[in-house]
Amino acid sequence: MTVYEILTVFVIVVLGTFTTAAIYLGLLNWVGAFHIVRCRNCRHLTASTANSPQASCPHCRHPLLMHPLYARNHPGAQVRIVADPLRY
Repeated sequence: MTVYEILTVFVIVVLGTFTTAAIYLGLLNWVGAFHIVRCRNCRHLTASTANSPQASCPHCRHPLLMHPLYARNHPGAQVRIVADPLRY
């Protein structure tokens, strides 16, 4: 029973931390210090301090870290994610 109590407290702490971080990011967005924008290169969503599209994002700069299984199955190929069904 102790394990369940510890796991419950852990889940509560993690959810509380993520919720608090999301609230602070929302407040930073209100004052104009934090924005979610699209990358010009691959159209993924990325964080920015300016409200304009970024030239590159972590998906563009580190494709092996962001998509390791795809990169492992396609050796020697440039890993790019271009097709994005989301449109404005």
